[in-house]
Amino acid sequence: MSSKTNNIEEIEKKLKNGIFNLIQERNDFLLPQVLDFVQVKEWMNIQPEYQRRRVWDIKRKSQFIESLLMNVPIPPIFLLEWEYGRYEVMDGQQRLDAIISFYSNEFKLTGMKYWTELNGLSYNQFLPLVRRALDRRRISATTIMTESVVDDDDKLDLRRLVFERLNTGGMKLNSQEIRNCIYSGQFNDLIVDLSGNEIFTKAWNIPSHSDNISEGKITDKLSNNTLFRRMGDCEIVLRFYALFESKHLKGSLKTMMDGAMNRRLDITDDEIKVLRESFINSLELANEVFGEKMFQITDSTTGKSTQSINFYDAISVIFHDLRSKSAEILEKKEEIFELVQNLIAVPENYENLVNRRGSSTEISVMKAFFKNAIINLLD
Repeated sequence: MSSKTNNIEEIEKKLKNGIFNLIQERNDFLLPQVLDFVQVKEWMNIQPEYQRRRVWDIKRKSQFIESLLMNVPIPPIFLLEWEYGRYEVMDGQQRLDAIISFYSNEFKLTGMKYWTELNGLSYNQFLPLVRRALDRRRISATTIMTESVVDDDDKLDLRRLVFERLNTGGMKLNSQEIRNCIYSGQFNDLIVDLSGNEIFTKAWNIPSHSDNISEGKITDKLSNNTLFRRMGDCEIVLRFYALFESKHLKGSLKTMMDGAMNRRLDITDDEIKVLRESFINSLELANEVFGEKMFQITDSTTGKSTQSINFYDAISVIFHDLRSKSAEILEKKEEIFELVQNLIAVPENYENLVNRRGSSTEISVMKAFFKNAIINLLD
């Protein structure tokens, strides 16, 4: 039998068995129904763990509400029926959040171009006629039904596939937002959780989670923070796990971070516990040694201090490597602080920390440089 015949048979088999042969439904929902589905009946989850954080500001939300009032065609949202009658949003989260937060009177319209009379108003301040006009508007949804796949593993694969394919327009997802979807699971949850650590947020000038998140609601102060908004904080945490195993220091930083997520898709609870302790112990040790200057480097010519992701890479991993010497490090923390500051003050070292691109070779060299200096001091 020829290879061509074999290929034809494989194609026919795939078509017959249905490799992700999706079952879809299309519906239109009145805007008040969206609020009902999410907040009252709890049928729809607009913030599944793999979705990005909310990134639209009030002006962009306002312009979307204006588009709805004008009946401008809106792209459909995409839902996945995770179980019968329960849905999660795969595409359209920002649009749905704008609808829900406006109907909940959480913001006042601003930057309206055609309905300027409505600037400064929330939904409950609309004239009844305008409220009724908005309530008549609809948003379309394409739903991938739960019958599309048989078991939960296939459902996860389907979710990742569709999410990736849908990520072609709108506000393009960055690498960490994509990882948040593709590699969703216990390890990803750990990264998100650790990004709210009080020592960590203080080091990176991120507003405290405990002060800015209450009952699932996030303050504007936190949601507008650049690192938090686009999951840059989670990527910083991930860098630690991508770099602390020397056997995996190969290729670009992006490749190493993707690999760190992929290797831990089926991680156990015990492994999660160990990984959590590794990060927190390293973070706490760095805080003891460097205090307010943790992960900061100072330009000796200007005296200006800035946060350095490259310095973070080196110090966080070094303190993990030297965890057995924690007591000695704490005993000589003032000397270590002074040593490191003097090393950074050397123009060549400072430039390396500022300009390093993130190849595995550069990371290894920088880590070895600081690590050897600290070990020599301890000895």
